[in-house]
Amino acid sequence: MHPALPAPAPEFRALHAEERSYLLDWQSGARAIGIDAVQDLAPRRWPCPIADTIIGVYKRGDELASWLVVGHAGWWAVSCCDDGTVSQSLGSLADALALVYQLGTRQLGTQSIE
Repeated sequence: MHPALPAPAPEFRALHAEERSYLLDWQSGARAIGIDAVQDLAPRRWPCPIADTIIGVYKRGDELASWLVVGHAGWWAVSCCDDGTVSQSLGSLADALALVYQLGTRQLGTQSIE
């Protein structure tokens, strides 16, 4: 008999249940603009302390995230991975994801989001 493997840590464990549900619903809708996946990047090894939540948002066919949605102490920001711009602070995950959707709709991956 083999020892049981530990269950994998749940993704997006820093999010509240309502936020996780919202993210999954948002991801389904965002497929219409070419967003293929979201990934919980917080568990990765980072060289220094990081935010509470880091969500990588991937466009269809891309191996690298197009945007990072970063949450810390109740505030959120969106970073564009193409040009390094970062949004102003946003009050909710929903606001941050709405900005990503807007940017994806406009295909502004290389334009400033400030």
